[in-house]
Amino acid sequence: CQPLRNSVDMTRQFNTDEHHIRELADEVVNKRQRFLGGPLVHDTDGIWTKSVYGECDGFSFGTENDELYRVPDEEKKEKALIVYASQNGTTGGTAKTFAKHLCKSLGGDTYCDLRNMSGIMAKDLAMYKRVYIVCNTSGLGRPPCDGEVFYSHVQLEAMRCTVNLEDLSIDDEEEEKPLVGTSVAIAALGSTEFAGYAKFGLDLTNELVSLGASLALKTSTVDSRNGKSEQERIFQQWESTIVQMEKERLMEKGKPMLPTTRPRSSKIIPSSEAV
Repeated sequence: CQPLRNSVDMTRQFNTDEHHIRELADEVVNKRQRFLGGPLVHDTDGIWTKSVYGECDGFSFGTENDELYRVPDEEKKEKALIVYASQNGTTGGTAKTFAKHLCKSLGGDTYCDLRNMSGIMAKDLAMYKRVYIVCNTSGLGRPPCDGEVFYSHVQLEAMRCTVNLEDLSIDDEEEEKPLVGTSVAIAALGSTEFAGYAKFGLDLTNELVSLGASLALKTSTVDSRNGKSEQERIFQQWESTIVQMEKERLMEKGKPMLPTTRPRSSKIIPSSEAV
């Protein structure tokens, strides 16, 4: 790597270095594709697809065992799945903190599973009826570290789904999509101080919907520009809506209500007190 230049030159240096990295990545991808025979190639090493770098100029790794298939509604889990994706660093743990608080508000392990996005694939979402995602945005609107592989895999599946449905010429395409029967709600964290505000969460929403997922709620953007307290307040509004939805679902099914959680010493407002 080149050492940083004077502050006057830093922006130019960053743009030049990033452009060079992209050119190198494209060269590797293009050579590999020519060798294997196409833009969407399955082999023992991985699957070429869109990546965190943008439209079709990168790759992600996976195997056929990671391929996404539709799961019948009766086989989906009754628990909710809560997924978080954070960036490394001091502020990166906010998504994890919020996700853990949501899990506790929903009754803990009895009522939900809490997972880091780095440890799941798109096929895991299909196993649940309800998925709640809390995620940061990194850099120029890209996924955080925890979400890079997952997002590339979701993009791959969205492309594969489109191609397969076109080949089959199915009348009711929506019913054949792999995430049909799974509803999602996403809290997209970020700051309006930066370009690409909450872009990862918004883009992920579009990809999941293209795979057949329904939206339990419109994606909520959680702005940290006015400080952590304001960010927590916005998140708590989203969380309290999720908790109310889960309570109503349990009431309809005649199941025990969610337990009432005691206020914690953290600054996060308990969902029962959110406004």
